[in-house]
Amino acid sequence: MLATWQMAWDNEDTGRLIHNIIPKVSLDSINWTRNEVLFFTGHGPFPSFLRRFNLAETSFCSCEGIGTPIHYATVCLLTTSYHMAPPSQQHQPIWFRRVANNSTSRRKIHNLLHFLQRETSLFRPDPN
Repeated sequence: MLATWQMAWDNEDTGRLIHNIIPKVSLDSINWTRNEVLFFTGHGPFPSFLRRFNLAETSFCSCEGIGTPIHYATVCLLTTSYHMAPPSQQHQPIWFRRVANNSTSRRKIHNLLHFLQRETSLFRPDPN
């Protein structure tokens, strides 16, 4: 059963970001918090995600960067208190894996998402 599941996990087209973080299937849970799930999947209060479903007018943050999880965690001017060192493009999968496996980084992610959810209006560009 696990071998079949692993083969399906390895060969799917979707979920590649999570596959890079968790390459091996397991019956053990990961025990991520809700905020960690939102961050690592990108399915959260991020303009880049919301725009895909027409729930935001633009995929940009109000600081004019593309509103992705990695943007808020590394370079957004509005979230400097939560920043971590940004990875180069080719090292993003490794960066996500290291962040997911580091308790201090995961705490920063949790706090960042709490801030983003509390201060939603700061991160939406002014339509005028």
